[in-house]
Amino acid sequence: MEHQYPSLGLCFFDNQLFYAVSQPDASHSLARIGSFDFNTDTTEMLLDESDQHFRGIKQTVARLNDEFDIRHLRIHSFPTRECWTTVPKIVYDNADERERHISILMSGTDRSQIQATWYNLSNQKYKFLLLRDKAYQKDLHQLASDTATTDLISDFEIGSRWIQHADPGGSFLTVGCFKDCISITSFILGKLRGATYISFDDIQDLPYFWLQYTRELSWMRGLHEKVYVYGLETFRVIDILEPFWDDSGEVTKMDTLNKIQIDAGETTYGFSLEKAFPAMMLALDYH
Repeated sequence: MEHQYPSLGLCFFDNQLFYAVSQPDASHSLARIGSFDFNTDTTEMLLDESDQHFRGIKQTVARLNDEFDIRHLRIHSFPTRECWTTVPKIVYDNADERERHISILMSGTDRSQIQATWYNLSNQKYKFLLLRDKAYQKDLHQLASDTATTDLISDFEIGSRWIQHADPGGSFLTVGCFKDCISITSFILGKLRGATYISFDDIQDLPYFWLQYTRELSWMRGLHEKVYVYGLETFRVIDILEPFWDDSGEVTKMDTLNKIQIDAGETTYGFSLEKAFPAMMLALDYH
């Protein structure tokens, strides 16, 4: 039987790196969940062009790769470093229209440096488009050792991995909480319905932005049986936005292994598990 190597999932919030290591022979178990603290915001460290701080994170990841014999690395991407949009399928079907949309959305970036990825939506009249600057992707790929392959996973894909892991059924919303934005993703019957992110300077402005966005995005106003919240300051985000969510929806902060439906070697941790939730979803292998 071929030897199965564990996968490593990484996510970054504030000055912390969170990681999770898969248990190759158990689909709902993790061999390790942990974190590392840094003196500087990890987002700034990863995007530091001088490489001075980036090198510290890379060395940390290299130690994890060596300790657990990692062959596959998945990294949680920052929403504000990407462009997400929904376009009519007729645009997708027309090559000239596709390129025109990409040129407008990524104005100022050479087309050769843009990676475009298309996703199916529950409403087949539309397509979801993810755009990334290849330089950003290349920088994060450098976190992998010479022996590891790397995938960059967008925050809206966390919900897809949750479906593979927990099979929640029905409709649900995921809300990822970052220092300067929240991401919102809707799923219905196992399919992506829509996704966006809301940037802010002050978290107290979120009610205003939420109302503004829901006027344009009907799926945000839809019925969601469950709302899963993870990341930074989840308690504050729930407190601020829960009045705007459907009354019948159950709000879950992903802060315990029981809620996340994961078995791990330890039961208590010295950090908030809701911050490590993306790393856990990225570590799990699905075939």
